[in-house]
Amino acid sequence: MNSKNLFFPPALMLGTFAAALLIALLLVDFSASRQNELAQAKKLVAQHDRMFAEHVARSLDSIEVLLDEMRIAIQEGDRWQNWSSAVGHQRLKERLSRVLPQIRHLLIFDAEGYQRHTSFAEQPQMINVRDRPYFRALEGGAERSQYGPYIGRNSNRPTYAFARRLGSSKHFSGALMIAIEPDYFEQHCRSSRPYGSFEAGLVNAEGKVVALCRSLTWPASQKADTLPDFREVMAEGDFANMPLNMNRNQIEGTRYLLAVEPVSGYPNLRIVSVTPTSLLTGNWQKNAYRILSFGLFAIAILIAAGLLIRRQLKQLSALTTELKASHDSLENRVQEATQELNYRRSEAERLAQSKSRFFAAASHDLRQPLHALQLFLADLSRISNAPEERVLIERIDTAARAMASQLRSLLDISRLDMDSITPERKEISVKRLFEQLASTFQPMAAAVGVRLLFRASDTKLETDEALLTRLLGNLIDNAIKFSDSGSVLVCTRRRPNGIRIEVRDNGEGIAPANQAAVFDEFYQVANRARTQDAGLGLGLAISHRIACLLGTSISLRSREGQGSTFSLTLPCTSGQSTPDMPDETQLPTLVLIGEPGNFAERATRWGYTVKIAEDIPRAWRLLEAERAIPVVNQPGNCVLPNEVQSLLRQHPGVVITSAECELPEIGVYQLREPVKPARLRALLRSLH
Repeated sequence: MNSKNLFFPPALMLGTFAAALLIALLLVDFSASRQNELAQAKKLVAQHDRMFAEHVARSLDSIEVLLDEMRIAIQEGDRWQNWSSAVGHQRLKERLSRVLPQIRHLLIFDAEGYQRHTSFAEQPQMINVRDRPYFRALEGGAERSQYGPYIGRNSNRPTYAFARRLGSSKHFSGALMIAIEPDYFEQHCRSSRPYGSFEAGLVNAEGKVVALCRSLTWPASQKADTLPDFREVMAEGDFANMPLNMNRNQIEGTRYLLAVEPVSGYPNLRIVSVTPTSLLTGNWQKNAYRILSFGLFAIAILIAAGLLIRRQLKQLSALTTELKASHDSLENRVQEATQELNYRRSEAERLAQSKSRFFAAASHDLRQPLHALQLFLADLSRISNAPEERVLIERIDTAARAMASQLRSLLDISRLDMDSITPERKEISVKRLFEQLASTFQPMAAAVGVRLLFRASDTKLETDEALLTRLLGNLIDNAIKFSDSGSVLVCTRRRPNGIRIEVRDNGEGIAPANQAAVFDEFYQVANRARTQDAGLGLGLAISHRIACLLGTSISLRSREGQGSTFSLTLPCTSGQSTPDMPDETQLPTLVLIGEPGNFAERATRWGYTVKIAEDIPRAWRLLEAERAIPVVNQPGNCVLPNEVQSLLRQHPGVVITSAECELPEIGVYQLREPVKPARLRALLRSLH
């Protein structure tokens, strides 16, 4: 069979499969990206509706507060029944000028339902509202009522009414009413809508439109029962046959997305919005065109790649044979190299052990004659009195002591390399260890003009005292040698995992290029000439090996001209590694100042301990005695006494006041009545 025919079908099948896979991936991506963009757009619409609903709720709350205040004012002050038309008009007009712009009219009706006083006319029309549902509800004994939408008899415009009962519980004397019109809500909606073609409306529970975000003609003869339903006038009537469901939801139609958001505190009102689906997925359509163009381009590339694969498969068949032969040859070479490497490694280990044994034996054998030499020098120094002989004896003694120190270092290196030392761990005092080191190295430091300082905390360590003493001694000795009439500080620092011991000097420092090599054997940065009093460069190598035996490591921080710091961290004995820290999971105590109310019971259910302070000195004592948060509850007073302000500046906390209160900036968190429990609990958690 021709090799060309042999490789073409697999290449064609592979290219076809890749093209089909790409198309499937594009379709999946189209669908997923559209759903993602639509989901994001739905969140934006829901957020706008929620903000609009909160705005409507706040506006209506202000109307409710105004009605309550006016009812008290006109019933406790001058009797409104005795007002003349001019006086009633003036008083309502003045009150209307100080309220929010959504209020259209203020009106007072007598017990028979006749219009007595209005804010818009000194001589109001003689109309009767006794047939209105809100008036009938007040006449029947209700304290408050609301109703709408309906066509106002004064304005002949769509209106929503809020009313309060006038008179006592047994005697009905009339109604105080506020009429609002949709202009204010429609303007706010149009100024804040997220899309240009966005429609929103304020509707009642029966679906009747109270306010709409676009122009809508209201016929003069329109009655309450014939006011338009939002399903008929919004979205071009696409949702006209939809069952009425006024719960919070989002319904995706063929052309529009309809969203419903309840108005908090007003179960009869809803925010309904309609947005074209094409507007919500506009960015997705643009991206879809770009992705489609890219997909076509990728398919063309895949076709070209299929042809290249056909050629590569032919070459691959030829290379497979060559690779098999190379593989067999490589296996033989790897086996030979592995055997050679194992042989060289075992030889290196044998030589290293031999070197360590040699140094150990040589150091041990040389110590006896060296000791005898030092005894002879002592005898010779007693019988020699000539100055020249004394100088010669001192030089021989210096050379002998240097040789003894170097032999001792070589012996230590060999013992550490041969793993012949096992640490004997026991509890030791850092302060006592530093006192021993001070008595040993203070004379040496004073002789060369170096100031040696020790600062230790009263802490216990569990380690090998002899090995740690030798390790720190090498570091201190090294620091004294290279400080040149400076100072050396040996100190401790607490760390979460133990105690950090540091040896600091202010010598010449170590260049970054040399810091990695200072722990190697026979390496000295500033002793190229190998002077006798500077040693062989084994001190840091010995310290490094001892640190490994003790289960730690030595770290180095150094800069040229600014000295060096060698440090190591060792674990403390039980209960002394770190100072006691407060338990962050334990809830703090709450110190209550002012009226208890139901705060104490609620905070106790949440797990807090509540202590009530009868006066400010008592509050100071409680806050200074333990970790606590002050809570000032004074809903009937907007002024904080000076002593309370002083306490809150020192101990920030929470102040609960009436809704109209404004506190000075003293670093506290203010909550206004009515306080939502979830918000109060979240604030206490954040302060914790």
